[in-house]
Amino acid sequence: MNEKNKKYSVVGIGHAIVDVLADVEDDFLHACNLEKGVMKLIEETDIQNLHGRITSAARQSGGSAANTIAGLASLGNSVAFIGKVRDDSLGNIFEKGLNDLGVVYCTKKAGSGGATACCVVLTTPDAQRTMNTCLGISGTLGPEDVDERVIRDSGILYLEGYLWDTEEARKSFLKAMDAASDSRGQVALTLSDPFCVERHRDGFLQLMEKNTDILFANEEEIKMLFEVETFEQALERCRPYDIIFALTRGDKGSVIVRGSSRHMIKAKKGLSIIDTTGAGDMYAAGFLHGYINDRPLDICGLMGNLTASAVLSHFGARPMVSLLEYLRENGLED
Repeated sequence: MNEKNKKYSVVGIGHAIVDVLADVEDDFLHACNLEKGVMKLIEETDIQNLHGRITSAARQSGGSAANTIAGLASLGNSVAFIGKVRDDSLGNIFEKGLNDLGVVYCTKKAGSGGATACCVVLTTPDAQRTMNTCLGISGTLGPEDVDERVIRDSGILYLEGYLWDTEEARKSFLKAMDAASDSRGQVALTLSDPFCVERHRDGFLQLMEKNTDILFANEEEIKMLFEVETFEQALERCRPYDIIFALTRGDKGSVIVRGSSRHMIKAKKGLSIIDTTGAGDMYAAGFLHGYINDRPLDICGLMGNLTASAVLSHFGARPMVSLLEYLRENGLED
């Protein structure tokens, strides 16, 4: 779908969050009454309490859609991001993190309201991450924060399902989708989290029917969306939709579905897995990079598998190497 006349290959809309990354033992989770492997929304006082218990942590620009956009920038694409932060220290960290990667951050920082969103990401020795998020001002993203000129000048609009939790953000989604449709842009949606899907199943199904071209989900999310017990049943439910489904399955690789066509892509073997944070976000970046450059869907899926693997061997959701060079090393780029 290479749109040569567009300024941006992809513009993402999502929560603008600063990640606080810490390595903990299982006992820490038990002591804090946290369920391993899920994202939990917490209040600012709870975030402060977690900060007080953590002995050391790193801070970096994060957020699911923002991570995908950062991955696309690492792959050499022209990209932009829309997400709301406060004009505070964490807001500055977020903006700098994107700008340093070459991402155009196109949302004015707020001078009042809640603090910049923060996500405490706790990684246990089994590489599972438990996320505790205070959304702060990021969830107040409204239609007035969406620059339609940026949307119209983008080949793909990439939407983060997490944002569907607030009424104003939903209006932002619909405004952005309409702008993309008017300019013949395509829309990609990521379901974000099984509990997010459970909360907003009807809304997500409506978005799919309205104007969605690509849907990203993991195995649990797609089963939750279609309310089925098995992954095979979910695959069958995908068939009637005129949508590309890019479905991840962890160490089982990924599956691309388009109508009656399926592509099963194996995961990269021999990996030393330290942290799974951001793997799904990087998968979307790799897949979209291939799609932007008119690669076959199976190659798009393979690129997604590889870019996801690039963040598994270190802590944090952002790649520590050039993803473009990583694809070249694996024979997928000239």
